Amino acid sequence: MKVSAIITVYNRPEMAIACLRALALNTSRVDEAIVSDDGSEEQCVRTMRNAFGELPFPVRYVRQEHSGYRLAAARNNAIRAASGDYLISIDCDILLLPETVETHLRHARQGLFLVGNRAMLNESNTNLVLNQKISARMLEASWDEAGKNHLAKIQGRFQRNFFLRRLGLAAPHKPKILGCHFSLFRGDIKRVNGFDEKFTGWGLEDDDFARRLYKAGISGRSVILEARALHLWHPSVGSKPQSISASPNMAYFKRANVPQYCVEGLSKISAS
Repeated sequence: MKVSAIITVYNRPEMAIACLRALALNTSRVDEAIVSDDGSEEQCVRTMRNAFGELPFPVRYVRQEHSGYRLAAARNNAIRAASGDYLISIDCDILLLPETVETHLRHARQGLFLVGNRAMLNESNTNLVLNQKISARMLEASWDEAGKNHLAKIQGRFQRNFFLRRLGLAAPHKPKILGCHFSLFRGDIKRVNGFDEKFTGWGLEDDDFARRLYKAGISGRSVILEARALHLWHPSVGSKPQSISASPNMAYFKRANVPQYCVEGLSKISAS
């Protein structure tokens, strides 16, 4: 089984490089990484691309011009460029611990998506990580320093929604995907036509993706407590609203009769 890591980035080259270097330390090696850029500035692009040659797997770079926050489209660009049967999606501010790819692959099944989470590094520890060589020992030391008390609560919430879904009582998108790292088979992504590119601006593209996966009969499973990952501190995205209810995508997300297969996805469906 060929495995692709897909990484989305915008103007965070040092974090993207750290993400790739941590990925290279995993005990199970991915076959390739796709870096999908949402229109970073040229200097950021040069910094990233100069580091790609040092990785022990091929790195493919794809780009869309910057036109606001377009994470759904950037994810689709990465999926199109990837050649793997199994895809692990990683945000560029996430460092996977050395066993995490192996954990995803151990639980991988057709008709199943795997949901991870992350421990939180503060600003000073993030600066330490970004200014030293990434190593397995350093990642373990950073894990010890990271805030992770929230993980048990998030795992409990996932399990509660999993039980409610079995009873037909869960919200359509729950248990939900958190974009930091998740994985599934390419064939299952194609069943829903990938991410809906009508989601522009911050928020809800992952919730919509999960909702349509459930509609397609694809189940979710948590690897929150097994698949360890670190989140690098950074200021909030400038376009991020104060609350999810203020997302520019909320009205579209709440529309009636959401189809399993989105129109503006991996393949574009003509209105005619």
